Amino acid sequence: MRHSALAATAALCIAIGAGSASAQDTQEIAWGGSNPGGVMYYMVGVAGTELGKDLPNVNITQVTTGGSTENAKRLIKGELDMGIVYGSHVFMSQDQTGPFENDEKGTMLRGVAMAYEGPTYFVTMAGSGIESIADLAGKTVALGPPGSGTVFNCSNILTALGILGDIEPQMMTFGDAGRALGNGQIDAFCQSSSPAAAVTELAETNDILVVPYGEDELASINETFPFYHTGTMPETTYKGVPATDMPFTTVYWVAHERVPEDVVHDMVAAAYEKQDVLAEGHKAWAQMKPDVENFEALGAPMHPGALAYYEEEGLASQ
Repeated sequence: MRHSALAATAALCIAIGAGSASAQDTQEIAWGGSNPGGVMYYMVGVAGTELGKDLPNVNITQVTTGGSTENAKRLIKGELDMGIVYGSHVFMSQDQTGPFENDEKGTMLRGVAMAYEGPTYFVTMAGSGIESIADLAGKTVALGPPGSGTVFNCSNILTALGILGDIEPQMMTFGDAGRALGNGQIDAFCQSSSPAAAVTELAETNDILVVPYGEDELASINETFPFYHTGTMPETTYKGVPATDMPFTTVYWVAHERVPEDVVHDMVAAAYEKQDVLAEGHKAWAQMKPDVENFEALGAPMHPGALAYYEEEGLASQ
C-alpha cells in the first residue's frame, strides 16, 4: 500500500473502546501510531485497512500521535485502545520513572505482540563533515517530534555518550526533519526504527550518511540503558547505506486492558493470517511474533485475548 493512501486514512480521533463486538454493535478501536513519516504511522495505517476487511464488527481508527511516549501516556489515561509502544516505555511505566514519573502506574497495559525491533540512528548529508557521533557536538540536530519515542531514544543515546548538552536540539516531525536536512536548515536528524519514509525519500534524491557508532559507544549505551542491545541494520535498508551496527530496542503492539478478549483474539488471528499482506504495506510487520516471555518480563501481562490465540496455535513459547 502506498504511503499516500495510508496518509489519507489518518484521523485525529479518540474512540472509547467499551462493550463487546456483536452482530449489532461495532467495537471502536483507537490505535495510536506516530506522525506521518514515522514507522508506527504506516504500520497502524496498513493494519487498520487490512484487518478491517476481515473484521466488519471492529472499526479501527488510526490516531496520529507523537509516537511511543505519547501512545503509552494516552493508553494509561484511557484515551487510546491500542498503541505501538517501546518495551522500555512499558517497563518504565510500571515503575513510574522517566517520562512516566507523573503518570498513573501503567497497570492497564497489556501485550498483544512484538511489533518489531527498531534501531536508533543519526542521519546527515554526505560531505557534511559529520563522520562520527562525536562530530554532532556543536551541530543542530532534530531529535524527533515532541512526545515521541524517538526523542526519548535519541536523548538517551546522546546522554550515554556525554554530548546531549553539546548539540543544538530541534523538535520536528520526521517528514519536516528530512526536508530540513535536505535544505541545509539542520545538520542532522535522529530516527528510531527502519525503514523510515523520511529517510527513504531523502536517500532517493541525495547522498546521505547514517552516522556510524564505535564499538565502545555501543557498549556505553547498552551499559547505561540496559533496555538497548546492539544489532545490525541491513545494507538493503536505505539506498547507498552499508550495513551498520547500532542500538536497538524492542517495540510492542499494546492494548488497554478494557478491550474485550474476543476482539483482541480476532484482531491477532487476522494479523497473523495476513502477516505477509501487512508486511507488504510496511516491512516492519514481517517481524511480528508473540514474544510472550520477554514482554511479561517488562512487568505487564499479555492481553488474555492474545494469549488465548497463542495457546490455541501453540505459539505461546515463541
